[in-house]
Amino acid sequence: MKTITLSTLVLGLALALGACASESTAPESAPSQPVQDANAKAAADQAAAEDAKANAAREIAMAQQAERDAATQKAKEQKAVADAAAAKAIADKAAADKAAADKQAAEAAAAKATADKAAAESAAREKSAANKTAAEAAAAKEQKPVVNPPLADSNIVAELETSAGTMVLGFYPDKAPNHVKNFADLARKGFYDGTLFHRVINHFMIQGGDPNTKDPAKTAMWGAGGPGYKINNEFNDTKHVRGTLSMARSGGDVNSAGSQFFICHAVAPHLDHQYTAFGELLKGYDVLDKIATAPPVPGTDRPKDPVKLIKVTIRPRTPADVKQGE
Repeated sequence: MKTITLSTLVLGLALALGACASESTAPESAPSQPVQDANAKAAADQAAAEDAKANAAREIAMAQQAERDAATQKAKEQKAVADAAAAKAIADKAAADKAAADKQAAEAAAAKATADKAAAESAAREKSAANKTAAEAAAAKEQKPVVNPPLADSNIVAELETSAGTMVLGFYPDKAPNHVKNFADLARKGFYDGTLFHRVINHFMIQGGDPNTKDPAKTAMWGAGGPGYKINNEFNDTKHVRGTLSMARSGGDVNSAGSQFFICHAVAPHLDHQYTAFGELLKGYDVLDKIATAPPVPGTDRPKDPVKLIKVTIRPRTPADVKQGE
């Protein structure tokens, strides 16, 4: 084994320390040109990347701002649409309210017109009724006391010449002599000439004999006229059938017959023992039908074109004066 001396060891240590010192104090050498170029390019690329990143960030920010602006504009447009819809709804409601108000006003006006018409018609009816009542009252005031005429002729007929044809009436002097006499006397005086059949009801009767019907100005008083006196009733067992000649009267007063008479167009049993039957229609049933079926004034029993009783002639009854054509 080789022995290392202390001097040798010290010498080796000193050499080693010297070598280390020499390495640490020696100056560094400069990098080569390729390395420098590479480093410069890397730096440039890094700067370009940073610029691109910054540009991308700006573009993203701008896009985000554009989106926010678009959202704001869309919200404004939606609000404008909503405002327009609300305004239209208000306008539609106003138009509907106006239409409803106009309709209500029109209905109110129509109701008022109907009420006014009804009131006018009612007033006219009341005035007509008042005029008729006044006329009846005046006629009643002027009427003479009831005086029954003497017994009637026993063998006569009445020939009625009308604007619709001729009718012949026979009488029942044994049933109602005073009524027969009254009718004949009035006819002989020409009382009935020119009067109208002023009241006609199909399937019931035709009525005439009112002197007021000679004057068109007294239309409101038709049915209220008479001879100026009354005769007592002569109710009998004669039935009111088609063709029966009977006397009209005023209201509930059974003793108020005067000049107005009627001829039954059909059976009317409710008149039996309530009105005085005093004769019958012998000829002219076709004329009776013409008069009874004439069109009336709407809502009344007055014919639109009343048949005129041109002349009534009282003459003796002949064998030819028999009932026919019923």
